[in-house]
Amino acid sequence: MKRAWIVLVLALIAGSVSAGNFGELQVVNGKPTVDLYVAGKIHGKIGWSAFSLVNKDWAQVYAGPTFAPTSWSEISANIGVETGGTRFAESLWLGHGRFSMLAINEHGFSGHWHKITADWNITKSFTIGYHGQALVGNGPRISYTRGKVAVWGSLLFKDGETNTIVAMKISP
Repeated sequence: MKRAWIVLVLALIAGSVSAGNFGELQVVNGKPTVDLYVAGKIHGKIGWSAFSLVNKDWAQVYAGPTFAPTSWSEISANIGVETGGTRFAESLWLGHGRFSMLAINEHGFSGHWHKITADWNITKSFTIGYHGQALVGNGPRISYTRGKVAVWGSLLFKDGETNTIVAMKISP
């Protein structure tokens, strides 16, 4: 699985990519995860995207077409592999002015997963918002960006438990 991830990443980086690309190190309740997202245009409103996630116990990689019907929206449909089987994902991104929202729905061999983030840029560097994610809960999100590096965190609540996510995101 890790070899497939590396090959896909190198192949996609070699092609044309868009400004939304990023690499991210997340720590969810003390457990590190590395994410990579790359995307590019094919023609007009049609593009492609690919996402990978690797942690100590599990990995996934998927890719597929994107469609941007407006300058402030994009949808995607993806297929790929995960540890143990096939993985599918759909996403919706909306962004206008200081507001942005991302909804991701995944399903496949290991089951269903989803994530929703909604952010409001208070300044160019400081963002506050909402974070809802399967398995860890719902709660506030805060982010600080300087140049191409963003540091963010979420305090999430689920079934009487408190969960934390802290991350560093680098955009080329």
